[in-house]
Amino acid sequence: MTAQATTAGARLAVLLPHAYLGGTIRLLLNLVRHLAARWPGPLVLAVPADHLEVIAGDLAALRRDLPDLEIRGLRWRQVEPDEARRLATEAGLDVGRWISDRYQVPGDGGADFQDCDFWLFVSDRLEYTLVPLRPYGVFVTDHLQRYVPEIFDAPAYADPDSAPWNFLRNVRNADLVVVTSRDTAADALGYAGALGPVVRLPTTLDVDHFERLAAAADTGGDPVDPLLPATPFFAWVTNPSPHKNQLRMLRAIDRYCRELGGLLEIVVTGMWTDLFDPDLPAERLVGREPQWHTPHVCQVREAVAALEPEVRQRLRFLGAVSDQAYARVLRSARFLAHNVIADNGTFSVVEAALLGRPAVSSDYPQMREIDQVFGLGLRFFDPFDELATAEALLAGESLPPPPDSVGRRIRDLSWRAWDDSLVTAIEGVIAADAPRGEPGPGPANRARIACL
Repeated sequence: MTAQATTAGARLAVLLPHAYLGGTIRLLLNLVRHLAARWPGPLVLAVPADHLEVIAGDLAALRRDLPDLEIRGLRWRQVEPDEARRLATEAGLDVGRWISDRYQVPGDGGADFQDCDFWLFVSDRLEYTLVPLRPYGVFVTDHLQRYVPEIFDAPAYADPDSAPWNFLRNVRNADLVVVTSRDTAADALGYAGALGPVVRLPTTLDVDHFERLAAAADTGGDPVDPLLPATPFFAWVTNPSPHKNQLRMLRAIDRYCRELGGLLEIVVTGMWTDLFDPDLPAERLVGREPQWHTPHVCQVREAVAALEPEVRQRLRFLGAVSDQAYARVLRSARFLAHNVIADNGTFSVVEAALLGRPAVSSDYPQMREIDQVFGLGLRFFDPFDELATAEALLAGESLPPPPDSVGRRIRDLSWRAWDDSLVTAIEGVIAADAPRGEPGPGPANRARIACL
């Protein structure tokens, strides 16, 4: 019997484990659309219950496109080891050693997703060890902690039950791992120790969505307009995580302005980036005091405060803006600057290219892959070399816009170009898990997990 025959009618659940926004939501929506077009059975989308209202507009648009899609609220339930053992026994799961102090299972207030034949988590950020009551896959964007360990507090690495270790443990135990880049695939195998197959879905952009935003941004009158400089500027898209290399970038900006004679203003945008502003009005801080006092955010803010006045006044910290305002910022910028120590690449350089804007980027493998795939012609620099970074910023002033062929290539490589690799891999996992001759979950055949 073929895998397709075994999985006919199988229910697939796509779960967003945390209340993400921005690029992760766009990835989630594209993934659901892709699976809905190719999966032979019913499809369930699970979003954190308290996040359903936040992304209600996106979910409503998805429902219009996919009227048969079932959407459920996700509530995680923490379980003690004894209950985890009981649940595993009931599910026919054979575990060699139980090594964690605390476990978690997904809940929906009803069947708790046990009426599904496969769980696909769109992030590896599962804080506790998952009890895999159904075969599952994990979409891994990157393993940043391998390259920038300071993204987690040092004591976490000494605690084998801490979140950073559980992220790896849940990837290792997954029946399937999904990645977007060659290097993350290598990390999933060599660093996380993934035991299941690793499938690649190439990095892509939600072109339709972004072009609608760009068209709306072109009409003018956006609320972000008064916040933008009247003189030319470049856009620096970042966030508060240490891997975004803000301290070196600020020193490079200082050299760009004072040593190299750089002429442009700098607009900084991204989640919480307004918290880098030492002069942030008090009313914009309400409800965000914990983030304001985060040690790394404090370091960045102190570095901004220490800049010479003629440099500091060139910086405009917008913080998070609407998708339409973000498109307006990119369209208005001379170029985009992307500076990280390590990452899984960024959609922002692709978005900038779609709007006819060039970009300069720190040099790391995933960005080289994105540059090659889309033919962006990025100007690269060493993220640890502040002078090289400043020189790249200066070069950005005179970079030509990407040729029209780049926009055509971006459109050709949208999520619609994804092949059947993911669906075929999921079908293979479900087929291997099902009792011979029967569709659906088969606890008697669940693979043995060495340790959980």
